[in-house]
Amino acid sequence: MVPDTETNGGTTEMNRDEHAKTSRNDVRSGVLDAIGTVALLGFSLLALFIGVRGLFIGSSMAISGGFVVVSCLLAAAAFNFIPPFR
Repeated sequence: MVPDTETNGGTTEMNRDEHAKTSRNDVRSGVLDAIGTVALLGFSLLALFIGVRGLFIGSSMAISGGFVVVSCLLAAAAFNFIPPFR
């Protein structure tokens, strides 16, 4: 979204409050994206651990393989290799 600006001879001027609000929103969005990426990677590592542990202790191969596949999908979503699933 483009903030409302006033034009003055072909140049755009944004007042100080609008600039501060835009900056705050950008920083907030970046921090939330970083937290979301770390959370997805954490869940991915947990699912990978459960899947690999299940493969080594002789658990169900289908369930263990499913956890490994889910962990790969979560890691791919964290790095935007696949479209986000919101």
